[in-house]
Amino acid sequence: MQTLQEFLLATKANEYLIAIAFMIVFILFWRLLNIPVYRPLRELLAETTRVIKSVFTHPSHTWVEVVQPNLVNVGMDKFTSSVFGTIKEIELPRQGDRIYQGGNAWKIKRGERELAQSSPISGRVIEVNKKLVENPLLLNHDNPEKNWILRIEPTNLLRELRNLLSGEMLKRWNQSAKEHLISVLVPTEFPVLQEGGEIKPDLGDELTPQQWEKVTHEFFNSMR
Repeated sequence: MQTLQEFLLATKANEYLIAIAFMIVFILFWRLLNIPVYRPLRELLAETTRVIKSVFTHPSHTWVEVVQPNLVNVGMDKFTSSVFGTIKEIELPRQGDRIYQGGNAWKIKRGERELAQSSPISGRVIEVNKKLVENPLLLNHDNPEKNWILRIEPTNLLRELRNLLSGEMLKRWNQSAKEHLISVLVPTEFPVLQEGGEIKPDLGDELTPQQWEKVTHEFFNSMR
């Protein structure tokens, strides 16, 4: 028969074993909880495809289209081409130049009217669309494959895309810009919108110098 001392020693040993076992289970459970959760490859590919196919817009009314992770097209939006009117000349940077998000990217001209637009992304200019120099009217084309202005190798693509507008937010922003344009130009002797509710594509041709000054101040934060 076990003595009281032997019984107590056996009980104490069992407690130690239980405690050790509990600690081992706890450690294994904790490590399991902290294992990095790797997203399915299909989900990652879907998100990458979504980004590559998306067009992002800068508040200065310029856009960036992600062609590849290391290549983007940039251009001006329809709002710019509509409120500026007929573009007679475009001044482009040189191949190899570096431009920065929010910094000057190009300048469009017509007579004494000029507008310098900000780049939506930072990077090195890989290619300029020389066809636009020969025919600036291509800037009014809806196809981004034809109306792109610069091709850029971006330096901080993912970080800088967060500063741009896309998707539903871009739609609401475009609608707000349209409504604000109407309020800036009213009263006026000509309609601002065409049938269907879109801004007249040649609206800028009808703006007086005073109206143009108001538009650049309100929407482009630049007079030159």
